[in-house]
Amino acid sequence: MSPLSPRRNAPPFPAAAAYLAALLGGCAGNGEGLDANGEPLTPGNAAPPPLTADYQSIQDNVFTPICVRCHSGAAAPEGLQLDAAHAYDLLVGVPSSEQPQLLRVDPGAPDSSYLVLKLEGAPGIVGAQMPFGETPLPQATIDVIRQWISDGAQRASSMAAAAAPRFAVTAVAPPAHSVGAAPQQRIVVAFSREVDAALINYTTVRLDRLAAGSSAPATASLSLELARGNPRTLLITPGTALAAGSYRLTLRGSGGGALADADAAPLGHDYTFDFTVGGAQ
Repeated sequence: MSPLSPRRNAPPFPAAAAYLAALLGGCAGNGEGLDANGEPLTPGNAAPPPLTADYQSIQDNVFTPICVRCHSGAAAPEGLQLDAAHAYDLLVGVPSSEQPQLLRVDPGAPDSSYLVLKLEGAPGIVGAQMPFGETPLPQATIDVIRQWISDGAQRASSMAAAAAPRFAVTAVAPPAHSVGAAPQQRIVVAFSREVDAALINYTTVRLDRLAAGSSAPATASLSLELARGNPRTLLITPGTALAAGSYRLTLRGSGGGALADADAAPLGHDYTFDFTVGGAQ
């Protein structure tokens, strides 16, 4: 992973000068919309937009180019996939695997958001500062992420949300068929749309431990809640952290009282995810 840095893929000097001139002009109140030679900016010489304190900009300029190299697929560290399809739902309102008392992104509270603490290398984090093995992100970049969190860590625009696909499961952590270390404290399920909280109960969400040599799975007691500030993500917390063994998560998506979105559209079919918890960390 590489930090977001002006030196990375730096443009030729004239383009860089145009960008600087545009920034200075905007700050000074004159020269707005002009290049380094005082000529109007056109699509061919327009400066690239700066990183802004909104989720889409952070995804496009930080998570995707820098973090996805490691945080992608079933082997993503701590189950945290940071590609565009998964990042928001596995960050906002979701407890950290390393520090379960802290949310990865706590809307409105950057100082207690574990994402920020990891990026800044703050005291008390578990493991290394992120991005792992690379130069830390510039503080200016982290400050933009801080501002997005301070503003409530909102998702994309309402128009984009309205265009979301039908109600479906989009991500599960730990992923299906994965093998993770014990103890497993929590399971995270992300959906394409906001979930009807009234339908989340023991009849629609079931976790079984698949006992060796037995055809009757043992059901685990569960605490079920939607992530803070992120009603598309379901947090499943077993009464006791999952020890080594094989498990099956079942989400009921058909029939009366099945899981449905806020517009009463059901999942349409049941979802089943098997995963394994291995030895202790």
